[in-house]
Amino acid sequence: MPGQNPDEEELQEILQAEAEGMTHADMGLPPEEELPPPGVQTSRPDQGPNKEEIQEILQAEAEGMVHPDMGLPPPGVQTSKAASEGDFLEEAVLPPTVENATLAPGSVHTWGPLTFEVGSPFWGGWMTARRGEEALLVRPGYDASLLAGLDHHRLLPRLVYTGPEGTALEALDGPPIQPPLALPAALAVVQPLAQLVYFLELKGLALVDLEPQALRQTNQGPRLALPPRLARLGEPPPKVWRQGFTPPEVLAEAPLSSKTGVYLLGALLFELLTGTALPVEGPSELLLAGIPLPGVPQALAQMLAPLEERVTPRQALALLKRLWRPSEVEVVLELGEATSVGLNPSRHYNQDAYSYRLERVQSEFGRTLLLRACVSDGMGGMAAGERASQAAVETFIGGSLPHPLDHPQAQSDWGVQLVWAANQAVLEALAGQEGGCTLSGVILWGTRYTVAHVGDTRIYLWRQGQLRQLTRDHSLVAALVTSQMITREEAMRHPDRNQVLRSLGSLRQPQEGYVETLETTTGQLSATLEVGEALLLVSDGVWGEVSEAQMAQILNQAESSQAAAEALVQRALEAGAPDNATALIVRRQV
Repeated sequence: MPGQNPDEEELQEILQAEAEGMTHADMGLPPEEELPPPGVQTSRPDQGPNKEEIQEILQAEAEGMVHPDMGLPPPGVQTSKAASEGDFLEEAVLPPTVENATLAPGSVHTWGPLTFEVGSPFWGGWMTARRGEEALLVRPGYDASLLAGLDHHRLLPRLVYTGPEGTALEALDGPPIQPPLALPAALAVVQPLAQLVYFLELKGLALVDLEPQALRQTNQGPRLALPPRLARLGEPPPKVWRQGFTPPEVLAEAPLSSKTGVYLLGALLFELLTGTALPVEGPSELLLAGIPLPGVPQALAQMLAPLEERVTPRQALALLKRLWRPSEVEVVLELGEATSVGLNPSRHYNQDAYSYRLERVQSEFGRTLLLRACVSDGMGGMAAGERASQAAVETFIGGSLPHPLDHPQAQSDWGVQLVWAANQAVLEALAGQEGGCTLSGVILWGTRYTVAHVGDTRIYLWRQGQLRQLTRDHSLVAALVTSQMITREEAMRHPDRNQVLRSLGSLRQPQEGYVETLETTTGQLSATLEVGEALLLVSDGVWGEVSEAQMAQILNQAESSQAAAEALVQRALEAGAPDNATALIVRRQV
């Protein structure tokens, strides 16, 4: 209405229209010269800001300030006129006990047991202050309830006082971190923040917003001079907007997820590397592809993806870790292999099969050594067992790589998928004939390995001269031992020791949990093969005749992995070898 200042909702419409190049006449408003001059009251003293104040608010908001930073009542707080619903930021209402909300420089205040002298403005509504020789940052009315119990985290500032009057923090000594940075320096900032996001998830909290200017380089490494904005998981987010940083789900006011903090990590990494914030419309493939650092566009795409596709805090940590380390870790393997049909006069076919495939895989994180190795024991009359085991082995090592196995879960899942593909190959090879096979396979990605296993072939880890079995036998005698119906010694001589309870070729559809992974026996999806350690894959023709103590002794004394594999099979033959015997050894030398 002419002669009145616009209210807050009208102000937002004016700002949007001005940003689109519209004039006051286009908006149905009086010309600028007819607006009330600064300081002149119009028809009601409780009207919104005048023209000059509007420009000040615009400038302040452009600099990332919120309403309390500007000395304005927060949106949603009742003054003489109700605030509109589409407000900029929600902030805690200043308690009525605070008489001076602005903390004038040089003034002295007492909050609870804390007495301090105010210094100069710092950032985001905070003021510098001193308590004797101690430097502080203070902000009246700031609610630090979600920080309670978290301020011991090394990235977060230490709380000196928080109460109804406001919050006081320790002041950090260190310059702000200024982009652009080289990749190692940027990762040195973002990776600790990723650990914070994961830590907050464990506490039931989400990172909603942080002030990039609060990142400081201190003697203890990167730290936050100001507390970030937090909210509880599953709750609607506070209203907040920061260009290039605010996740889409926060703008949509969707219930909070821990992945919200992951978006902030991606936005911060982008700004630290490029020196610019993400555009308002968010990331695009073209924009990310403009970062000439292999692996970085791919990592950012996963961190800045829509919520459903975005990586979790734990996965984000893994992404950043892979960007941090060298593109390729040198791994040198030594392999040994041996097999025999055995000494049983009635066995004319070696139904054991084994193989391995060693290759270098190029991914966004560099070149990585990939090894697939497996041992299979066939079952069935005539040549059925031989066909089954051969089909299983060829499929396990021949399956195409679906994607780089940079995450242990992906590596473990792929092993299971390869075994089910091998199961289908066995069914096709047998073409309805009775038969099947066991399969024990290893996938080594760089230095990290996982296993996929069905049946009673075995995988051992040889470490510091000792053997540790990484698989469980899916057999009748193993079930009897587990139920304590027979001893391990009795199982070695049991007449049904070759009767397996799980095999490939016995099921036509995948069954959850049928394929055993490393997690079953160790509780971990994958493990690291250290220098000097070895993985031993053997059929029951070896472990059924050669004790674990004897196998360990052979590995300790052999001059090479090949000599060890041959010695294991030879020892089985010396023990009578009523079954086919196979040994495959993968040892890491470097």
